[in-house]
Amino acid sequence: MAIDRITSLPEEWGITLEMMENPEPRVPFVEPDSIPEEIRDQLQPHYQCSLDKWGSVPRFLQMLGHSPVIVEAWMLLDANLRMTYLNTDPEFLKMQQLVIARTAILNHSINCTGHNVDLAHAVGVSWEQLDLLDGDGWRESDLFSEKEKAVIHWSDEVSHQGAYDNDAAFEELTRHFTTRQVVELTFLCCMWNLSGRLTEAFHLMVEPPDGRIGFGCSV
Repeated sequence: MAIDRITSLPEEWGITLEMMENPEPRVPFVEPDSIPEEIRDQLQPHYQCSLDKWGSVPRFLQMLGHSPVIVEAWMLLDANLRMTYLNTDPEFLKMQQLVIARTAILNHSINCTGHNVDLAHAVGVSWEQLDLLDGDGWRESDLFSEKEKAVIHWSDEVSHQGAYDNDAAFEELTRHFTTRQVVELTFLCCMWNLSGRLTEAFHLMVEPPDGRIGFGCSV
């Protein structure tokens, strides 16, 4: 298995740049320059926050824009569960991105995978490591530390509904992380299981590489 270095998606998914440039979502986008008047006051501040944080309003938020409360909730959670660690604990942010990228790939979420493979690479996850997340090669690879393997394993168990009975996976996770970190990593896995199912249900195509979000524009 391999991640395409141009699209940041598994090669076997067959997603092309042309497909990214010509999305066909089931739900129309609420574009920043054409917000309906009845929701403009609710939605505009969140779009501006996205511009300040990411440098753009991604298609994901434009899809959710029909319900401003969902945009508000998503951005609040993301800001306080992920973005807060950008400057305070970049190593933990890297662990978070392993969780999110692995979860996105497991869900075959084109949108979530494209964005979060890029973000994972930006915080230090190598392309060789990302290749191994598309499959089970990570298990025996010496490219991952025991701490990283514990995070990926737990993400698999949570995503596949196997966490309830897997005490060993949980105990391994707790060897490396505080209780707060365990809760946040697990919540993020669940959060991206939600977003992966949502984006696939609505046929949400990821933006071309030059139109994606990036940590460089944040806080």
